[in-house]
Amino acid sequence: MREFPRPSLISSKCIEFEACRYNGLMIKSSFINHLKKYADFLPVCPEVEIGLGIPRDPIHLEEEKDQIVLIQPSTGSNYTTDMLNFAASFLSSVKIVDGFILKNKSPSCGVKAVRIYPLGGNARPKTDGVGLFAKAVFNYFPKLPVEDEGRLRNFHLRENFLTRIFTLADYRENVENGRFGDILDFHRKNKLLFLSYSQIYPRKLGRLVSDSGKLPWNDLLSQYKKIMLEMFLIDPLPPANVNVLMHAFGHFSKELNHQEKSFFLDSLEKYRQGRIPLLVIQNLLKSWIIRFNNDYLNDQTFFEPYPEELMEITFI
Repeated sequence: MREFPRPSLISSKCIEFEACRYNGLMIKSSFINHLKKYADFLPVCPEVEIGLGIPRDPIHLEEEKDQIVLIQPSTGSNYTTDMLNFAASFLSSVKIVDGFILKNKSPSCGVKAVRIYPLGGNARPKTDGVGLFAKAVFNYFPKLPVEDEGRLRNFHLRENFLTRIFTLADYRENVENGRFGDILDFHRKNKLLFLSYSQIYPRKLGRLVSDSGKLPWNDLLSQYKKIMLEMFLIDPLPPANVNVLMHAFGHFSKELNHQEKSFFLDSLEKYRQGRIPLLVIQNLLKSWIIRFNNDYLNDQTFFEPYPEELMEITFI
């Protein structure tokens, strides 16, 4: 069993932390409530921080001369400058963060599909906006994992988010605070995981580590993390995972009987078609890793990229 560092996350305070929504309620999320056991959270409510009370009259985004502004329709008050100033002050003070979980469709925190009304707020809105605080998050931390609690109900999105935040936490805790041997170990144990995202980026990372003697330690760390974050922007799709799974399967092909091989290949095809999750194939391979005592694969994070207890298919 792997030991996992605790990711450091910033989240909307109204999700499982405090009843601070505009209507005085708290958003329930079984996933985030469960994740609290494995990650450290810094909850924030930008709307409360700029002086809006609990409860409060709703605010929304409006488009004014190609500018997006934050308006409280009941009073006509414009909170754009207040929100932008708070976001800049708060985010510039953040020292350690591995990812963000924000309130979906919120005019302050929404990362996608936020309503933007025409000036005056009386006509039909567009639904392609980003909350003002969330937009600042993207500007200050353009490559870190950022999701909302609604999208994290999707197993594929949640799996990718968890993989990224726990890998980044591992790098932060065990490489950035370590020595040269630690980055070699990190790169080795993440080889298959990285290949599930890209064929190109792992080669860039490998060359960087191989040429490490030419770089000062801090430059090596920053360049490695920069490439890794760029790689993590890629959505790991079934074809790439299938290649990794077949690579791992090759370690056992001579040890398995015909029925076992056929069962694996049939299961792999079901995964490719989206009929079963990746976790099923990973667990099948893990059983053979244990059975045949394969030390190399046993150490690969691909088979347990985040705590097993978070590998539930359904969270609401």
